Amino acid sequence: MKKPITNDIFYPRTIALIGISPQTSWWIRNLSNFQGKVYGVNPHPHEDLGIELHPSLLDIEDEIDHAIVMVSNRIVPQVLEDCGKKGVKVVSIFTSGFSEIQTEEGRLLEAKAAEIAEKYGIILVGPNCMGLYNSRIGLNFIGADLTLHEGNVAFISQSGGLAQNSTVTGRRYGVEILKAVSCGNSALYEPADFLDFFKDDKEINLIAMYVEGAKDGRKLLKSLQEANRRKPVIMWKAGNTAEGTRAAGTHTGNLTGATNIWEAAMKQSKVVKAEGFLDLIYTTMTFALESLKGYNLGILSISGGQSVEYTDTLSTTGLGIPILSAETQRGIEAILPEVGVNTRNPLDMAASWSKPGMVRNVLKAISKEGSINGIVVSIDAHREKLIELTEKGRIKKLTNAIIEARNSTNIPVFVLLTATAVEEIALNIFDDFIKAKIPVYRDPAMAANCIKKLADYWTWREGRS
Repeated sequence: MKKPITNDIFYPRTIALIGISPQTSWWIRNLSNFQGKVYGVNPHPHEDLGIELHPSLLDIEDEIDHAIVMVSNRIVPQVLEDCGKKGVKVVSIFTSGFSEIQTEEGRLLEAKAAEIAEKYGIILVGPNCMGLYNSRIGLNFIGADLTLHEGNVAFISQSGGLAQNSTVTGRRYGVEILKAVSCGNSALYEPADFLDFFKDDKEINLIAMYVEGAKDGRKLLKSLQEANRRKPVIMWKAGNTAEGTRAAGTHTGNLTGATNIWEAAMKQSKVVKAEGFLDLIYTTMTFALESLKGYNLGILSISGGQSVEYTDTLSTTGLGIPILSAETQRGIEAILPEVGVNTRNPLDMAASWSKPGMVRNVLKAISKEGSINGIVVSIDAHREKLIELTEKGRIKKLTNAIIEARNSTNIPVFVLLTATAVEEIALNIFDDFIKAKIPVYRDPAMAANCIKKLADYWTWREGRS
């Protein structure tokens, strides 16, 4: 019987890179900020790689908590035997050439690896994977960002590349992934096993997943249901077409299953569905930065045309844009000059938008409306650039006014940063809001999709409790 996953596997003190060579020395860079000790293992002498090298794992006097294996697939069983004798707790097999190559030898080697790991009580990650990640201690599988980070998001991926992309790209979008696992072929431990762990992990508030298939679909469904009741689970299920199914089979060797079965499983578990990488990132950003307990939104914009567009786009998904009460409208009218501004919802502030103080006060007024659950604010970077020409520092004043309004109320705020020709300015605005933990979107449809999913989940959670 395999060992349960525990938190200590994400906090190793020592790591052995088994099979490290000049060709795989980028693993040393990945772990250059690791807060423990890194050893190298290779029976053949190499040039100085900058770490302590040993001909055999058994020659290392120190205890080894975690081994990353990068030897030929046929040598993996012997390496696992050495790991078992050494008392290694976790082994990540970076090596490929197992069930994903769809040969009898590959399948037998994978089965043998699982058998040996189970015999010794080893937590086996992979094969054909990037392994474990913990941004707090520098347990890193990508050298693009070596800085230590805090966070409360977990990511489970059957793709090593997507695990790497998510940990780096996600950070730009306010998705601070603390722990991640690239589990590859999942010879012994499947995504469901890590899901069962993360659902109880007090360091994790949100779980995102990339899944191609499952060896035990019932187990995964049960794990999804249990985890999603405790914290949001966002899942991107790939390999849904005939071509995608074929690609998944040669990628991780997992059975993808019929699309309608997966759709039913996701609906039954109420898991939050993502479709594609960008949707996964934006959806995870939305859940990481806000919650939304209701479907009614206020819209604040400089443009009447945009107000109509956003009303159509948001309401098409099932979100509501209700008319504000007479009392709230009177409060807004008292803030704005008499220039024919629509105060019903959506609000087209027109020329009044040029005064950040008015934007802040209108946001506060809308937040007091009992029928409103969240506010969408539209910003055009090119218009802001024009105003900046006559009022230096104007853009910063506007973003600060919106952030101040959000921080002084209990109502979620979502920013729609429209497409523009002044991308540098737009990206600076984007970064300011992300730092303030306010979700930002570059496309109205993406915003509507993510906000609706957020409302669906929290309405379901509130209804259950």
